[in-house]
Amino acid sequence: MLYKDEAVVLRTMRLGEADRIVTLVGRNNGKIRAVVKGVRRTKSRYGGRLEPFSYVSLVIWKGKSDLHTITQVEVLDPFRAVKEDLDRLSLGSVMLEACDRVAQESEASARVLDLLIQSLRRLSTDSSPMVLAAFLLQLCGIAGFAPSMDRCAECSKPASWFSPGQGGAVCPGCRTFNSEEVGTSVLELMSDLAVPLGTAPRLPGRPPTEEAMATAARLARYYTEYHLERRLKSASAAEAMARF
Repeated sequence: MLYKDEAVVLRTMRLGEADRIVTLVGRNNGKIRAVVKGVRRTKSRYGGRLEPFSYVSLVIWKGKSDLHTITQVEVLDPFRAVKEDLDRLSLGSVMLEACDRVAQESEASARVLDLLIQSLRRLSTDSSPMVLAAFLLQLCGIAGFAPSMDRCAECSKPASWFSPGQGGAVCPGCRTFNSEEVGTSVLELMSDLAVPLGTAPRLPGRPPTEEAMATAARLARYYTEYHLERRLKSASAAEAMARF
């Protein structure tokens, strides 16, 4: 059976001497694992079309195997600016890995795909870690485990602490031993970042400090990892690069 979809390439893996297995997140079919025949040959018609980050239109053959076969590819956006800049590449790699963890096979992932495309376009012109923090917080919302940031997740009182295990913001009375005091400015920043792209933002106040932005980015990562129940390896690499 042939089917069409739009997707972003998340990762690739060699198969045999000339083939490759490609993992994508598709608009209508969720996570797709497909074989690309002969892609590693010099004269392959696919060339560099199916590399990580590429946003593509596909025709895919679905047989009895769990691995589908890609028969046609058209590149809609290669996101070259992300691939060719080391800082953008490291942040974008975290986005791809997080999507790989959230997307499920045979489940429509239009919201995940749209968020990824919008975030990669934003990353193409802005290499701030805030782009990644916003992506992670919005992805958590799509996946169904958005953090509480305006009020305590336990009792709805004003909050100034943060605990991934308790669901986000918590008040001094409800906090557990592994909570972190972050202050209202960080929680307000995270709340703004979690607003979906295209939604009217809150009226601007004072610009966030560098410390507040660094804390928000770190908490967005830790919260995502906690609820995915897996470390984001790309995030560790991006963090090490930032320190370097």
